[in-house]
Amino acid sequence: MYGPGLCHFYRLPGHFIRDCPFRNNPNGAEMEASIQGAMTNGGQNGNHGLLPAPSSSSQAAGTSAVSNAIVPYQAPQNRGGGGGGYYGGYGNNNYRSNQGSGGHWYAKPWGGGYRDANNDERFDRIYELLAEQAEEREKRKQEEIKLELLEAEKNKLQEEDERNAQTKKEKEQHEARLGKIVRNSMKAICESVLGKKVDLPDEEESQVGKLRRELEELKARCAGEKAESSLDVLHREKEALQKAQVLSSEEEALRKEIEGLKARIVKGKFVDISSGSSQSDEIAALRLQIQELEEVRLALQSRSSELSSLKAENSSLKKDFLDLKSEMADLKNASNKRTSEVVIEKSPPVEPEKGKQRMVPIGDAVYTPRDLEALQKAYKKALAGEEPANKETIFLKERMAWLGAQVLTKQRSSVRRPSWRKTTPRNLRPALSAVQIEDDESNKEDHQKTKAMGDLAENAEDEQLQKLQEKERRVLRPLKKGDMVKLCDDEGITYIKLDQSKADVAKIRTRRRFAEWLKDQGVQDDEEDQQYATSTEEVNEE
Repeated sequence: MYGPGLCHFYRLPGHFIRDCPFRNNPNGAEMEASIQGAMTNGGQNGNHGLLPAPSSSSQAAGTSAVSNAIVPYQAPQNRGGGGGGYYGGYGNNNYRSNQGSGGHWYAKPWGGGYRDANNDERFDRIYELLAEQAEEREKRKQEEIKLELLEAEKNKLQEEDERNAQTKKEKEQHEARLGKIVRNSMKAICESVLGKKVDLPDEEESQVGKLRRELEELKARCAGEKAESSLDVLHREKEALQKAQVLSSEEEALRKEIEGLKARIVKGKFVDISSGSSQSDEIAALRLQIQELEEVRLALQSRSSELSSLKAENSSLKKDFLDLKSEMADLKNASNKRTSEVVIEKSPPVEPEKGKQRMVPIGDAVYTPRDLEALQKAYKKALAGEEPANKETIFLKERMAWLGAQVLTKQRSSVRRPSWRKTTPRNLRPALSAVQIEDDESNKEDHQKTKAMGDLAENAEDEQLQKLQEKERRVLRPLKKGDMVKLCDDEGITYIKLDQSKADVAKIRTRRRFAEWLKDQGVQDDEEDQQYATSTEEVNEE
């Protein structure tokens, strides 16, 4: 910035830009340079910055052409009417004016010589006031920034204090919970060991904890609420600092009191220990019992782990035993005859070919015709070996079912009659069907009737077999491969094809049910015989 006594346009001393005579001149820089040179030359020649008076020739030339000479500006010293000008000007410091005796035109002074020194002082004062106001504004801004920083730091400190208080409270609560849990567990252990109810003394709040709470309450009271304005906040911070200083002294006194109380409590504990030696003995006994219980618990855990390992070994042994049992059953069921594979190995049906053999590539491997024939034979042998084995198993099962039915019928037919019966009962149906009653007229007809009765009995059995077969086929018809595989496993048959397995399962089930039907028929015949025998006995008794 320029000073108050310099021109803001060409840096000329003693006037402002509004009073500058060169502000509308485009050659202002050149004029300024000429003014500065004139000032230096004038100072050397002793003219004090003034140009010499023009001559007559110069005046004549001045009429024709305008002079470019510039007189430097000098601040006015007096406003009195001194006539020191060229044309008798009034107080204008050698410049032309409209008050001169011989002046015919008005000329405005270049440096604004009509201004007073009071105006300059006013401008200086205004400038100083504005500068002071700007400084005050900057100071206020800086103070506001400082206050904001202080408030932010204060908020951070308050948040940290709150967090610390919360953590302390949580720790105290956690310690209280742990104390309760330990107390309850000790109480339960003591009751389980002694077999009585035990009342453990609760820990009372110590005076140190009370003092801590009182200190926290005092701190909370001292921490005042936030003020709306920043100045109030500063005043309150000052008061808080003063209170904190007072409280620090109080806290030191309280700490001393707390240390004295701690010393007293320690002394009291020693006195209690010396007086309560019996309680310490009981506590030692309880600890020993707790250790014994823990040893018992560890022994039980080891035994339980051993039991689990033994169970696992037992299950594996059971599986191995079942596998061995199944292998033994397969060996028992296998026949002693030679298989077709053994027979073909010893006596092949076709002679081997002679000469060179042509190689046939199949995938990555290369086979000869002999290898292919061997593979086909092995496949056929496998199929041929499975079919007779399946047929043999089916036949043997059917045979066993039939024999079982026969044995059961024989056992029921050969049941001993009670000793109190007088006559042996008989089934008269086959006897009557076989008896021939001789008549002259109806010999042929009766012979035909006896044959018809026997045929009817056989036809009834065949019809029953057919009915049972049809029922089983209807039941097995909608079943699919998975169901048939399960049924074949239940019946002890290998699954080959769907239709064949259905037929085999239907045969096995029909024969089983037919045997049951035969058993039922034998029981009914026995009941009829018994009824006939009792009726004959009653008749004889009468």
